[in-house]
This record gives sequence, structure tokens and C-alpha cells, in this order.
Amino acid sequence: MMNTTNTYFEELKRIGHEWETARVERKARKQQIIDTLGWDSEELKAWYEEDAAAQFPFPQGATKAYRAWAQSLSRKEDEVEMDDFLWEKEVADFIDTLRKAGIDSFVYTNQSTAVMENLHQFAAAGCTMQGLCTITRQETRWGDEEPYGVMGIRFTLS
Repeated sequence: MMNTTNTYFEELKRIGHEWETARVERKARKQQIIDTLGWDSEELKAWYEEDAAAQFPFPQGATKAYRAWAQSLSRKEDEVEMDDFLWEKEVADFIDTLRKAGIDSFVYTNQSTAVMENLHQFAAAGCTMQGLCTITRQETRWGDEEPYGVMGIRFTLS
């Protein structure tokens, strides 16, 4: 059974929420500047510079790793399932984040036409394909849906 608490992912979540709160506050400050000082103000120009510099605190691959873990928990799965496609620039961060979180395997269930690319990228990132598997997923959309099997490929992060 997958561990429902993960200190590393909980810290990513906290940092992400803090960043989002700051983003909302920044947007509100922009409107306040516009309303009080106008569109041509130096303060608004400074706000645009500040906003451009406010990068999300971790790369997209790390975000996808967190999302895979969180969705796997909500679907009552026994291990991390990755059902999203990873772009080449995201794979190393995805794998690195799983390793930092103490995750030693995941099941890849994406069915896009570019799956082969990800399989080779996982191998290049040091993952080992263990083989075909089926995991049990349970989603709640309209009530308590029955669990069902999802075909995938299990990888270990060796």
C-alpha cells in the first residue's frame, strides 16, 4: 500500500500554496496600482518587472511528479501512477523528484502516441522497466464508482 503521507511532497505542496497566495496578492496589488496611480505609472512598470521575475518555485517535471502522487492517493491506488505524457525537458525533473520523495517505483499508464519517447527517456534517466502490469484505480465522479484495472508498465528508479 502506498504511503499516504510524504514529507517531501507535503513540502512541495506548502511551497506551491505560498507561491499561489503571493501570486493572487500580486495581481490584487496590480489592480490597486492601476486604480490609484494609473496605467502609465512607474509603480505599474515596476510591478510588471516583479511579476516577470516571479517564477514558479519548481520545474514542470516536479509538478507532474507531485500531481501523479496526489492523484494516485485520491484514486486509492497502491503505487504511484503516471498517466500524463512528459515532455523531454520534464523527464529528468520528474524522476529526480520521485527519488527525492523516496518513491522507488511508478506505473506508467499514458496512452498517447508518443509513449515510446517517454519509455526511452525513463531508461536514459536511470529507470528500469520491470514489465507490463495492471493497477487498480478507483475514482469518484458521480458517487462511489467500482474499482477497475488500468494497464501500464512498471518502472523502478534504480
